[in-house]
Amino acid sequence: MENAEEKEPHGGMVKLVSKEGHEFYVDRKCAMLSGTIRAMLSGQFVESGGEITFKELSTPILEKVIQYLHYKVRYTNSDTVIPEFKIEPEMVMELLMAANFLDC
Repeated sequence: MENAEEKEPHGGMVKLVSKEGHEFYVDRKCAMLSGTIRAMLSGQFVESGGEITFKELSTPILEKVIQYLHYKVRYTNSDTVIPEFKIEPEMVMELLMAANFLDC
C-alpha cells in the first residue's frame, strides 16, 4: 500500500493555486489546518491528488492565508512570546471571507 508521500510528487507538500495562476507549495501539515482544504485532500475529489485551485482567491489573499497557517503551526502551544500577526487594513474584508470559506 502506498503512503501519502509516495503518491505526491512533492513529498509532504500541497500545491495551492490562486485565481491568477500563482502556485504556492505549502507543507501538508499547515494546509490541513484549513477544514476546507483538509476535506478536499481527504475526499474523493480531484484535489485529493495534492493540487487545489482557488478561482475565488487572489494571489495576495491566498499568500496571506498561507502565512497565517504557517504562523498558527509555529506558535500553537508555544512557550515563546507570540508576535502580532499583521494584516493590512485594506485586506481585512477579503481575508475574513477567505477564512470563512477555508474554515481556518
